[in-house]
Amino acid sequence: MPAPLPLLLGLLLAAPETAPGAAMLDSGRFVIYDHGHEVGTEAFAYQLSGDSLVVSATSERRLHGADGSLRPLVKRMELVANALDFGLRRYVSNLDFDGHHDVKGIAPGDTLMSVYSERDSAGVGDRLVRPPGRLFVMDPLMFTLFDVICRNLAGESFERRPVELITLGPKSSTEEATATRGGLDTLHWGGAVVHARRFELADSSSRFVAWVDAHG
Repeated sequence: MPAPLPLLLGLLLAAPETAPGAAMLDSGRFVIYDHGHEVGTEAFAYQLSGDSLVVSATSERRLHGADGSLRPLVKRMELVANALDFGLRRYVSNLDFDGHHDVKGIAPGDTLMSVYSERDSAGVGDRLVRPPGRLFVMDPLMFTLFDVICRNLAGESFERRPVELITLGPKSSTEEATATRGGLDTLHWGGAVVHARRFELADSSSRFVAWVDAHG
């Protein structure tokens, strides 16, 4: 998984446009904090299109470029899955930053997956074995992908269970993480008291903690 970051997320309601022929299921906007300072936002939407669930997100922030100056970064992603069993059908992300355009994508088959990456129209691709069961995508800077995992885990009853991931990076790979279902914690959120269940997702190099409400 990507290296852990000292970031916190807040959640605000938003109203992105619904694609033609699709039904909006949920939408919102994450506010991303680093050591108490707001550093970016990520708007997301869950839409039902036929028998497909379409999850999209746009992340915006400012990071230091090659010359040391702060530059705008915009990263967009779209994940398409089977609406019944969340089988991954397609994933693509586009990153614009510091004068470059980067694309990452996954085209799954029954037993193999094509994984590709491009920079300024030049790219490479790999074929990876597709793990069995539900497959979740990890792509740096896209927090909505953690939201996708939490929504899938929230309705299940378990103490510990494996989670199959495909991590996109300089060398994309599949790996098995472990999800641990914790107890109910009491949080102070937006001036209100919220009861949420704690989940941990960890592999050999990283550990992430999320709190999920009763609706996932």
